[in-house]
Amino acid sequence: MSKGKSGEDLASKYLLKQGFQIVEKNFRSGRFGEIDIVCKKDDLLVFVEVRSKTNLNRGTPAESINNLKRERILKSAKYFLMKYPKYSNFNLRFDFIGIKVKGKFFRKTEIEHIENVFSCDEF
Repeated sequence: MSKGKSGEDLASKYLLKQGFQIVEKNFRSGRFGEIDIVCKKDDLLVFVEVRSKTNLNRGTPAESINNLKRERILKSAKYFLMKYPKYSNFNLRFDFIGIKVKGKFFRKTEIEHIENVFSCDEF
């Protein structure tokens, strides 16, 4: 299993424990890329970017989100809402989950959840 897939599985389990329902994983929007996790709780729809890192010498997982990635996530979210209009009246949020891997095979991990990592005003 890849590091990214393992990280997304851990993030999904974490979100489920927080009371979210997973709507879709690895939503692909053609040329814009993908959204790792789309989840919901009540009338809130959350688009989640997940990053896993084993080597923190090159920065934390959160530091790996750049402007290009943010633009792609925003465009992918717009595409998601066009494809699934039933979610168009939901409140939207863009979150980030960073997973710091400290041991082999994801045995020791630290999860960092940042809510509202992007402003919905940019949407």
